[in-house]
Amino acid sequence: HALSGEMSPFLCSGSHQAQRDCQPSALNCFVEAMSQCVPPIPIRPCVLKYLGKTHNLWLRSTLMLEQQAFEKGLSLHSKPKQSTEFYEQESITPPQQEILDSLAELYSLLQEEDMWAGLWQKRCKFPETATAIAYEQHGFFEQAQESYEKAMEKARKEHERSNVSPAIFPEYQLWEDHWIRCSKELNQWEPLTEYGQSKGHSNPYLVLECAWRVSNWAAMKEALVQVELSCPKEMAWKVNMHRGYLAICNPEEQQLNFIERLVEMASSLAIREWRRLPHIVSHVHTPLLQAAQQIIELQEAAQINAGLQPANLGRNTSLHDMKTVVKTWRNRLPIVSDDLSHWSSIFMWRQHHYQAIVTAYETNTQHDPNNNNAMLGVHASASAIIQYGKIARKQGLVNVALDILSRIHTIPTVPIVDCFQKIRQQVKCYLQLAGVMGKNECMQGLEVIESTNLKYFTKEMTAEFYALKGMFLAQINKSEEANKAFSAAVQMHDVLVKAWAMWGDYLENIFVKDRQLHLGVSAITCYLHACRHQNESKSRKYLAKVLWLLSFDDKNTLADAVDKYCIGVPPIQWLAWIPQLLTCLVGSEGKPLLNLISQVGRVYPQAVYFPIRTLYLTLKIEQRERYKSDASGQQQPSSVGAQSHSGASDPGPIRATAPMWRCSRIMHMQRELHPTLLSSLEGIVDQMVWFRENWHEEVLRQLQQGLAKCYSVAFEKSGAVSDAKITPHTLNFVKKLVSTFGVGLENVSNVSTMFSSAASESLARRAQATAQDPVFQKMKGQFTTDFDFSVPGSMKLHNLISKLKKWIKILEAKTKQLPKFFLIEEKCRFLSNFSAQTAEVEIPGEFLMPKPTHYYIKIARFMPRVEIVQKHNTAARRLYIRGHNGKIYPYLVMNDACLTESRREERVLQLLRLLNPCLEKRKETTKRHLFFTVPRVVAVSPQMRLVEDNPSSLSLVEIYKQRCAKKGIEHDNPISRYYDRLATVQARGTQASHQVLRDILKEVQGNMVPRSMLKEWALHTFPNATDYWTFRKMFTIQLALIGLAEFMLHLNRLNPEMLQIAQDTGKLNVSYFRFDINDATGDLDANRPVPFRLTPNISEFLTPIGVSGPLTASMIAVARCFSQPNFKVDGILKAILRDEIIAWHKKTQEDTSIPLSPAGQPENMDSQQLVSLVQKAVTAIMTRLHNLAQFEGGESKVNTLVAAANSLDNLCRMDPAWHPWL
Repeated sequence: HALSGEMSPFLCSGSHQAQRDCQPSALNCFVEAMSQCVPPIPIRPCVLKYLGKTHNLWLRSTLMLEQQAFEKGLSLHSKPKQSTEFYEQESITPPQQEILDSLAELYSLLQEEDMWAGLWQKRCKFPETATAIAYEQHGFFEQAQESYEKAMEKARKEHERSNVSPAIFPEYQLWEDHWIRCSKELNQWEPLTEYGQSKGHSNPYLVLECAWRVSNWAAMKEALVQVELSCPKEMAWKVNMHRGYLAICNPEEQQLNFIERLVEMASSLAIREWRRLPHIVSHVHTPLLQAAQQIIELQEAAQINAGLQPANLGRNTSLHDMKTVVKTWRNRLPIVSDDLSHWSSIFMWRQHHYQAIVTAYETNTQHDPNNNNAMLGVHASASAIIQYGKIARKQGLVNVALDILSRIHTIPTVPIVDCFQKIRQQVKCYLQLAGVMGKNECMQGLEVIESTNLKYFTKEMTAEFYALKGMFLAQINKSEEANKAFSAAVQMHDVLVKAWAMWGDYLENIFVKDRQLHLGVSAITCYLHACRHQNESKSRKYLAKVLWLLSFDDKNTLADAVDKYCIGVPPIQWLAWIPQLLTCLVGSEGKPLLNLISQVGRVYPQAVYFPIRTLYLTLKIEQRERYKSDASGQQQPSSVGAQSHSGASDPGPIRATAPMWRCSRIMHMQRELHPTLLSSLEGIVDQMVWFRENWHEEVLRQLQQGLAKCYSVAFEKSGAVSDAKITPHTLNFVKKLVSTFGVGLENVSNVSTMFSSAASESLARRAQATAQDPVFQKMKGQFTTDFDFSVPGSMKLHNLISKLKKWIKILEAKTKQLPKFFLIEEKCRFLSNFSAQTAEVEIPGEFLMPKPTHYYIKIARFMPRVEIVQKHNTAARRLYIRGHNGKIYPYLVMNDACLTESRREERVLQLLRLLNPCLEKRKETTKRHLFFTVPRVVAVSPQMRLVEDNPSSLSLVEIYKQRCAKKGIEHDNPISRYYDRLATVQARGTQASHQVLRDILKEVQGNMVPRSMLKEWALHTFPNATDYWTFRKMFTIQLALIGLAEFMLHLNRLNPEMLQIAQDTGKLNVSYFRFDINDATGDLDANRPVPFRLTPNISEFLTPIGVSGPLTASMIAVARCFSQPNFKVDGILKAILRDEIIAWHKKTQEDTSIPLSPAGQPENMDSQQLVSLVQKAVTAIMTRLHNLAQFEGGESKVNTLVAAANSLDNLCRMDPAWHPWL
């Protein structure tokens, strides 16, 4: 305390002003050092706020203020909305008030809207404020403005009744500021100008911003004079820019010669502000990036106006310059995530100059009638209005959009193409409203089309109107008329893909209701016609529908339609759907689709070759297993046509089934067409054998799998801990492990690859050498003795668990002594010598998401050093590949024993990849940078995958183990403690009550895993405040995405070893997410105590404001994005889940050993059963999605979910192996 009295005056001293612009500054260093002091030196919140703003200590000050707020014990719990007239004000003392005000202001200056909202929703007095903030946060500006007005009205009434405490003033200020913001976003510039000029409390800053948009130059000039007197330094660039606006546009005194200087001053002042911001670019930099565009357009506007001076008007050069600027402006648009008020700044500024062009040339045309340059201004002006209206519609402000579009009538003689675009946007507005409101809006949309005189429009334009008309008619159930309208549209203009797509949607809806196959064929025909173009991302949703419709097939009627009409569809369109096409290839529709898959394989050999090779080898293994288990030993008659192509299969008793023959045929075709490329791919895969695990790494991985199995059994049998016995399934697993100790459950020799490989011989030699190794002999002996199940007590589950833990320790110690890398030239000559000259091979996974051809990255070299790393519960080999762009791409070579599960994981990754483009298109998701992090995973053989890796990433469990080691406790102590406590309670003859479970969780948190473990790790890893803040922010929004996906898509629970955290970016990705399907029924499993992972450690790290602000807001934004009807997420889900259910059916058949069909392969699934199971699953997912996307009265179900995930009552009911305390 002796220090704290001296500190504040010193830190605020004016003598430090000189350091404002120097980096690093002494004051910065001093404050950073103070923040590390223990115990902390108290600094007043207002001083911290001042330091943050003035001395570029933005994030350090914010973190210190957050710390103060939580230490002062502010119960920052979300309040129930609207249940009372006023919230119970906790008695907030002035010091606490000061902390919250300072923190809220810093959040606001840092443009951290969600943090700001999270804080205010917890501290406001009026429920209306909380509602208004929630609306504003998600772009519902009309509703937000209404709520702010309601709050003001209510406050006025309360004023009349009683006096008001000063504590409420910040809330009043908030209403005014945010009411103004809503008015700006709603494009209400005239009322705002009047409000800014109102007597008694004029606001020159506001007038300055609004007056130029409504051409009130006198008011602007007056406001500018007032602002110049009292302008804060950080606004100086803006003042100069507005001076420029006046200098060009004020008709009284135009001063074009000043512009260059003003532009220069505005630029250098903006750059100076940029240097006073945190060094990592984030939302706080957005206003300056937007300013850069405004300043450059001030300069360009001056060029246009110079060209319009009477002396220059007739010159060709000035006309040429002007056309260049107009073209540049048309191509230089703000981005999706920019607020509408910024779009308005850009478009309204341009409008002034487009009008100037029209005026100048119209007066000129009177002298020279042939000169029609005025139309340049007219067309530019009209298309800007349309573009602006379109953006307002896309941001969900439909009424604003209709209002903007109506302004096009202020322009005389609008070109036909602009009239068409305007009507089209207007109709789309009504379509969008109809989705929310209903039939009335449909009628209005129809009316707009009906009242349009079509004779002026081209065929293509008229056709689009007919198609839109069909959509409206279908929505109001005029089915016959709708069909006629669609038919007319495509007859008028056959290549109009939109019309085909709308007709396809209409036909599909009818087909699904009454299942007449000819309608299904028509729908497929329409969808395939809608994909006859090069823009791949636009056809994904239609091809998803085609794949789904194949589920309704009887005797390949629909598959034949696909075969017939796929000719016009460019092969690139199918790239995202290759796994689904291969499922079809194996199924009954395989024969008709053989041609289609061959076409894709011709153009994109690498994209098809790896998946089909893996599929072929998997089918071969399955077929061999069937022959083994076919005890009667009768050879099955081979399927038709297999002999002629059995070159690729063994000469032995195994005959190729029809699916194997189809795969082999496609691979042969590819080898003939692309011999160099495919022999290189084979060469690369052949060398991968050298990346297999050593015997002890393999045993270690199997032991860890065994331990995980035992833990899940232990939790199922936690009703009687000390009597729990090993299940037969686990017993078999362990016995098999003992018998094959170190020689491999999944030895490669049982997959004879397609070329006789030198590598498999060397593997056999390696197995022999292992068997003769004395260390190995000794260990094998001890291992067999330990796992002898004839010994009494050895069948008890918890005894087995402790033996497994003992052996895991022994083998982990052994693995630690081994070398951590090897060089590829020692073992892999082919990889070592490979270069871009050998063959043009793309880096793995390039084709998982198609992109324009010249962006594909090819392999230049394999880097010499291969590292051995412990990742994803196994000892993987990390291979570095250099791309031809010079970047280095790390990949893990993973050995996976599980054939079926790997494809299931890849299916979820494929789905997340397909959902990402939707997130890019919506303002609320892009501005929060919401985007799934999906690693590339490529299966190169049934047991081996290449997985894109980030060397800086580590799993949540690794962080936990590191911190446990620091504390000196065993990392699985909490789990043992959990079962010990249960056993003690059960020994007394009672079952563990809910209270006991809560107590166990409390005890673990108290003695072993404190709430702050993750936060301590992050503070230790990121000592710099900006790094820590950026990491935490990214972690929060990524966790929101993962949590929402886990809950909405019914994925398996997120264990801490699955969560991979990238330390360089804060991005999170999950290895091994799968759909959680009930083995018996094939339904999605929906029963779990917590909806997603938001454990005490995570919520402590994110802070209560982070949970109620960004985490919740991000979830709502994503749910609202996916529930947009035009993204057709349900269609994508059906295509993916169709594969999942077919795989489930195949597995249940194998598990129940149903007699096989004569061709020796499982029966295909009944189409009726397939359709109903998939539809049931998709309905379950879409119901959850729509529930979360509802946003009535600023309330969302997401808040309830977050509370459930965070509740100790739910967490204590989770399996201890899930680490509910972590």
